[in-house]
Amino acid sequence: MGQDELLERLLAFISELGPDQRIPAERQLGDEWGVSRGALRHRLRLLEAMGVLERRGSAGTFTKTLQPSDVATILRVGLNASELADPASFRPIRAALEIEASLLAARNAAPVPVAYIEEAVLAMEAADDLQTMYEADLDFHRALFKACGDPGLQFFYAALQDLVVKSVSERRIRMYTLAADVELMRTLHRNILVAIQSHDEDAAVAAMRDHFDRIDLLRPASAGQSRETDQDLAALAIDTEAASIG
Repeated sequence: MGQDELLERLLAFISELGPDQRIPAERQLGDEWGVSRGALRHRLRLLEAMGVLERRGSAGTFTKTLQPSDVATILRVGLNASELADPASFRPIRAALEIEASLLAARNAAPVPVAYIEEAVLAMEAADDLQTMYEADLDFHRALFKACGDPGLQFFYAALQDLVVKSVSERRIRMYTLAADVELMRTLHRNILVAIQSHDEDAAVAAMRDHFDRIDLLRPASAGQSRETDQDLAALAIDTEAASIG
């Protein structure tokens, strides 16, 4: 039996047992399944580290009821060790989550959660240093997921927040060289807020899509590609502001 197959068998066995159930001793399970104790022990320790199993001293090893925070931790560790740890690879996933969150936030538009989004936008607009701007940007996205009111989206945001921070941080680095980025990002976030406050689901989705389309301009260009100039981004900021006024 291959190691991956053994892990899958253990997971299926644990699922059948249900939470808070004692699993057989390593020797007994190894004999019944015809696998070495060493291979079995390695997989059991891995599942303990993941929070799926819990060793209780002489009482033995028991299955656990996983909390969302446990799953989020496992997911964060796995993603940070994968190619998705690159913010560029993560972009489509983040965009899909935030576009849906924007739609739901506009649909709900609950006063208190939306007030936190507005507070973040006001902080971005008042910021006179890039660190404050960066922190307000992160606050905006945290508030957006609170405002969407969907437990599933909130769960995945919590699981992926390390990558969200990396993505926003990458943009902040670019801001140090392109001052027009600051005004552009203020305008894009203001557009999303206005759409949510207006209960306009279509406008909220469009504003968030525009936000991600413009983010591509804020990444360092890859080899062989030219960078956008300050004048280019300033023109984009003016165009975006005009569209929001219209």
